[in-house]
Amino acid sequence: MPATPLTADVLAALERIGSPVSTTDVMRWLNRDRTTPLVVDQVYRALDALRSRGTVQRLKSAGNKRVRYWTLAGGGCTCGAAQRGAS
Repeated sequence: MPATPLTADVLAALERIGSPVSTTDVMRWLNRDRTTPLVVDQVYRALDALRSRGTVQRLKSAGNKRVRYWTLAGGGCTCGAAQRGAS
């Protein structure tokens, strides 16, 4: 499946941010330069598509079962950074 402009933007954001981040954090980062803001569902779907391809990993938060953090696959975090507070 070819990358969409949004999945390409999301992947670039994860590469630039460089640490496990929440879906909301990715959305906020992407919305900095957009005239039409994204909603969290759009970003989640793009992240989930990237996860399906094995490009990113979804990490669970120890403190909040509803919060998921995302990181690039292969750069899996075992440092506990995904346990930081929810945004």
